[in-house]
Amino acid sequence: MARKVSRAALVAGLAIGASGLVAVPAAEAANGVSTANYYVNSPSIGAASNVTPESATVAASIDTGGSPESLLPVSSAGLAWDASAGITISSEKWVDGTGSSAVTGSGSYAPLDGIPVSGASSDVSATITDAAISSIGDPGIGATSGKPVAISNAGADNYSDVTFEYDPVNDYNANGDTPGPETAFAQDVQVPTAAGVSNVSATIGAFGQSAQSNTGNTPLTPGTQYYYWVVQQAGATDQASNIDVAAWTANTSNGAAANNSYKCYPNAAIAADPFLAKYTAPGATVTYGGTTLPADQGPCIYYYGNTGGALYYQSPNGTFTTPKLGSVSIASKATVAGSTSSKGSKKGSKKGSKATKATKVTLAVSNASAYKASGTIDLTVGGKLAGTAKFNLAAGAKGNVSVTLTAKGKAAVAKGESAKVAPVSQTASVASVSNWDQPLSGKSVKL
Repeated sequence: MARKVSRAALVAGLAIGASGLVAVPAAEAANGVSTANYYVNSPSIGAASNVTPESATVAASIDTGGSPESLLPVSSAGLAWDASAGITISSEKWVDGTGSSAVTGSGSYAPLDGIPVSGASSDVSATITDAAISSIGDPGIGATSGKPVAISNAGADNYSDVTFEYDPVNDYNANGDTPGPETAFAQDVQVPTAAGVSNVSATIGAFGQSAQSNTGNTPLTPGTQYYYWVVQQAGATDQASNIDVAAWTANTSNGAAANNSYKCYPNAAIAADPFLAKYTAPGATVTYGGTTLPADQGPCIYYYGNTGGALYYQSPNGTFTTPKLGSVSIASKATVAGSTSSKGSKKGSKKGSKATKATKVTLAVSNASAYKASGTIDLTVGGKLAGTAKFNLAAGAKGNVSVTLTAKGKAAVAKGESAKVAPVSQTASVASVSNWDQPLSGKSVKL
């Protein structure tokens, strides 16, 4: 899988500063909704376990932000918070009922933790800018417009979006000690917001054909050292709605409201504004340019701080090395048990011929891997299937496997011909199979 791109489809406000990602100030010039950033401690990486030649379980500990809020002093120049992710805390005004409005409204502090735990109804800070717009019948919200206020989380499910990323050390180093083109990632893990530290883990790669088919994961490379780390996007909620607010936000084109100007806002903030709440009423529509459209386009994912998930935290690197896989060796000569009988010569022939009726053909197979090995060996003659043998060996074991011959294979035995070992392939019609991905050594077999 390629390197993850943050949830770009989600509507978000984001400013890029010289020192990295910076929170958008709470107030917006036009009508809109914004929330304060609730900062969390950077994640720490855990040890890798269950390491196989093609997979590993990786772990991390994260702060989801659900602990009691503390006030973090911030200078007017901002505060560097997560060096690896380039996060700088900028001053902004916020009010969520935890500290006095004189302190939280000063812009000299930022909230560390304080995100409501998943399902809680404690307050968060939101700034709803709603100036009156007579043309759409919006009376505005008066003196509270554009000012941070405390609103209830209203039992919303909040979580951190966590992704484990990994890269071969050689690729990482060759890219200037930063993630290189071979960087891949595991499936996102959604960790509910809770107090204290939450432990999270994921399996990267997949060992064996069955695991690869079931998970869709690409196997790791055996005998390779990897770096891995975790990227965390805190303060997400899926209890949010994507609403078409072109007229409300004064998003215009040639003096008319622009079509399809959708914004993702948390449901708790939408409910706090009487006019905005109308957009999520059942059957609500908006009409632009003579076209009637649904006002609510359905649920979306919202991140506190209006970052759309682009404000992320990154752990230090962990490392592990996948063990070598080893191979399965196939003997170069098969054992043929049967009887040889003379037949009369054909008309015009001076010599008789011998025909061998093979009663049993076996192959010696050796597993030089430190892991179990199983699969199917296909033998071909002239590109046609000549025989098939199934093997199932413990680590380091040897054994003899029976070959089921086709008519082509029986004729080859009678002539003492050699057969080729079909390569392992996921697409060829005639192919050997290695269930645990050990390569098969041995290109031909004398029958």
